Amino acid sequence: MLLPLCKVRTTLLELSYMKVTSMIVILFYLYSIFTKRFEKSSKPRSSKYKLKLPKKPHLILYEKDIKNRQIFIIGDVHGCLEELEDLLVLANYESDKILLIFVGDLVNKGPHSVQIIRKVRELNAYAVRGNHEEIALVQYMTWWNGEVVTPRKCSWTTELNDDEVDFLEELPYTIDIPSKNALIVHGGIVPGVSLENQNLTHFISMRSLQIIGEELIASPRIFKGEPWASFWSGPRHVYFGHDAARSLQQYPYATGLDTRCLYGGFISGIFLDSNKILQIRAKLVYQKPKIKTE
Repeated sequence: MLLPLCKVRTTLLELSYMKVTSMIVILFYLYSIFTKRFEKSSKPRSSKYKLKLPKKPHLILYEKDIKNRQIFIIGDVHGCLEELEDLLVLANYESDKILLIFVGDLVNKGPHSVQIIRKVRELNAYAVRGNHEEIALVQYMTWWNGEVVTPRKCSWTTELNDDEVDFLEELPYTIDIPSKNALIVHGGIVPGVSLENQNLTHFISMRSLQIIGEELIASPRIFKGEPWASFWSGPRHVYFGHDAARSLQQYPYATGLDTRCLYGGFISGIFLDSNKILQIRAKLVYQKPKIKTE
């Protein structure tokens, strides 16, 4: 039995509507996936790179995370894989006895950035984010959007898989270990300001503080003011990196662990309980040092 013409038209319209609706749902789903990864943070609190905040900007490690292991904190790596592996041998690293925490700048400038990310994940280590992790994420997004990755130091980002990008995106700005009275950050912390109210850029880029009037003004430059750690009076002992020009820094409540491995210096690590510092000399000068603000 043939359907009336009006009924056929209605059926065709319904089918067309269903197709359009399905397409809208699919497009909306794809858009939501895209924006979830690459949206700029709508929150006012973000670093200068305007990246989406990690789920836990300030990670806290408890006894259940430490599992009665020694804690070994490692300075800036910058892709120096062989030196890191030698440092782990020197530390007699065993995963059930030592917990590893990195102070950021795992990547960029050195020879093996992708391999370093994979090594850190393989070790189930913790790390805070540095300025170079954020730079790498920005450049990855640039490439993902079909543009050319311009900085040569970031060309390796095109080799990252989704899990590795997720790993970088979720690196916290700080790691707090209350039981050890320790705090890990890449750049620095302004005294007298809570972690929740700090400028996120200071966490990844600050090197110095200068007193202007009654204020402490943060700067990424080493020639503007004094080392920020010299102002820090606790109560947490802060372990940080980022300041290769000043190399190893040791203050009553702060220890700087960027010892210029990239520039032919050392890669350094410190055992939290004993304060014992271990170092491995760089095998090469991977980049000639120069004074920079980043």
